[in-house]
Amino acid sequence: MPVPTDAWVQIGAATSPGFSKDGRTLFHLRGAGLPQVWAMDVDGGNACQLSHHDEKVAFLRRCPTDDRLIWGIDAGGDERQQFWLKEPGAEPRALTEAPDAIHDFGAWSADGARIAYAANDRDERFYDISVMDLASGARTRLLEGSSILTVPSWTPDMARLVVIEDHSSLDSRLWITDAASGATRALPRTAPSRFASLRWVETGTALMGLSDAGADIMRLCRIDPETGASTVVFEAQGRDVEAWSLSPDETMLATIENDRGYAVLRVGPADSERPVVTGLPTGIVADLAWAPDNAALAFTVQGPTTPPGIWLWRDGAAAAPIPREDPMAASGIDPDSLIEPVLVEWESFDGLRIPGWYAHPRGPAPAGGFPAVMWVHGGPASQTRANFRPDIQMLLSQGFAVLMPNARGSTGYGRAYMEADEVEKRPDFMEDLATGRAWLATQPDIDPNRIGIMGQSYGGWAVLAAVTLQPDLWKAAVDYYGIANFATLLERTGPWRRNHRAREYGFPGTDDELFRKISPIHHIDRVVAPMLLLHGDRDPRVPMHESDQFSEALALRQKKVAYERFTYAGHGFIRPDHRRRVYASVVAHFREHL
Repeated sequence: MPVPTDAWVQIGAATSPGFSKDGRTLFHLRGAGLPQVWAMDVDGGNACQLSHHDEKVAFLRRCPTDDRLIWGIDAGGDERQQFWLKEPGAEPRALTEAPDAIHDFGAWSADGARIAYAANDRDERFYDISVMDLASGARTRLLEGSSILTVPSWTPDMARLVVIEDHSSLDSRLWITDAASGATRALPRTAPSRFASLRWVETGTALMGLSDAGADIMRLCRIDPETGASTVVFEAQGRDVEAWSLSPDETMLATIENDRGYAVLRVGPADSERPVVTGLPTGIVADLAWAPDNAALAFTVQGPTTPPGIWLWRDGAAAAPIPREDPMAASGIDPDSLIEPVLVEWESFDGLRIPGWYAHPRGPAPAGGFPAVMWVHGGPASQTRANFRPDIQMLLSQGFAVLMPNARGSTGYGRAYMEADEVEKRPDFMEDLATGRAWLATQPDIDPNRIGIMGQSYGGWAVLAAVTLQPDLWKAAVDYYGIANFATLLERTGPWRRNHRAREYGFPGTDDELFRKISPIHHIDRVVAPMLLLHGDRDPRVPMHESDQFSEALALRQKKVAYERFTYAGHGFIRPDHRRRVYASVVAHFREHL
């Protein structure tokens, strides 16, 4: 008996832990729908909700000197994030009130008096770096940017900030900014590189962070803030290092490496070999947070059959989950019914091996085999991981097998793999999906005549491209907020994203011929598969106009199309009522047409 689609919206999660100043409390995000700020004892007791927004809380940061908290919310997924401050014993209050601007939190000052952040309040095309005095609310604009900027760390003496310019998915640039004058200089570099998770270390005399400078993979490096020269601190052979955290006294180091989509956590002395933390569910690890005494580490763990929860590692003891209510209880879903996908791979047209995740429903296949759905992730600079996916489990419970490819352009397999679908190589990505579909059709429990496709954002473009450029391969299709026309996308996407996206997709005027070739709107006469389109009206990345024009063109040609528009939804369906509607529509569409 399939699980009702509504049940998959009711599964709880706990993420993003951070210790209180005395180490006795864990602040964190919790909720089955719109995550809110909570506090609980380190043993899981005395859980208390601290925020009550009708929006998703996107991040949480504690002050370094006390237990003041800052978090961020947007309005209906519009990504124009605003900051809120909670002081102990007081009600939360808004720190920013510029609903048309994006605020990206950066760092607390060491004395807890100020915060540094990036915002596009001067000109929505560009991010500036500002500092806010929390007592007075006074703001000082230190640096006027001309692209996407973030400010991840402040020196302990509060004299300097490190700034990252996000030029493209494959090109980050580092800047050092004087926190008093705003004077800024670029760190020298020899080639485009990626940088992430940068922090000042060694009392502010060095930077440490993740980079692929001089390599194909991301490594943990020490970076000289004067010369830009980097020295490798930790490298995982053939794997990206994706997160790291030093204990407050900088004697202990935790790192997470990406093993084909699984996470590997290592914890130990910073100056020696560190063992892999065992006993964790198969899946991914994130949100590393050290206790003030340097002896405990909290983090989020989730897996394909394990909803997100908070775990604790203590020196000399096994890692263990912090007790909480059963996250599955409200849903009524039997945890033993959940299915863990397996890693598979296939050969694409040019010999490149394409990885993916494959799962099929429990029990014997029906006569002719299971119908199947290929699910394509967005980005493309992203990766389908071994995380908890209620939407995928829902499809499996409804009797559909699922294949989730990490086609060329995905992260997690090195820089060369990420670059393999850039600009004019975009059609090669679609060949990876076609060969994946051919692999799927050969599986003994699959009906080769009943294979559909679905995806979101860039993966939504892949769906629209599949039904227009490969119409004979796909029996039904579902598109979440996908790109129908690269020219109109780049005209209408958030102005702060336009050049960043063009550096990956191509530039209007220069790449118009490519856009005509790969934009599904220009090949819509070829559509055969029944279509379901879903889009939110506050999407700042792929505006609803993309689905509007595709739906209108299909209807004009009397093609089979259903179009679900969502009010007060952004680039993703976050609100529980939206997800109920999405899940029910997807299942109904595939049940009718696969």
